[in-house]
Amino acid sequence: MRIPAPSSPPPLSPYGTFTGSLFQYSSSPSLIAFESKPPAFTTTQTKNKCILLGGLSDGPIPTPYTKQLEHICHSHNWSLVQPVLSSSYLGFGHGSLDRDTNEICKLMNYLLCHSCGGGEEEEEDGVEPTFALVGHA
Repeated sequence: MRIPAPSSPPPLSPYGTFTGSLFQYSSSPSLIAFESKPPAFTTTQTKNKCILLGGLSDGPIPTPYTKQLEHICHSHNWSLVQPVLSSSYLGFGHGSLDRDTNEICKLMNYLLCHSCGGGEEEEEDGVEPTFALVGHA
């Protein structure tokens, strides 16, 4: 099947485009998140993470201000993390706050172990990772 060429290109995302890493933070259930790091941290880890939680049936890039939030985070050497929870998209209304809390804890544990510099490096510089949760409803 041949896909016909569009008469005009589709518009860019009105919420902006993002560069970063997509990763699986839980295998049971299978959950993913997207992390965009400040440019100075593309090959190293930043210990400060802002986790943006969309409301109702949202997933990543849930708001018109997501790109602006990313810019503000990056200007302060924070990364922006956008998870997909079981309650994202069509999962809304089929779970509980306990399950959401458990999944956010899984995300934070993953980030502590794999994306905050972790291990001996933390002890050497004395800087603890910091998390900020931003919710949208």
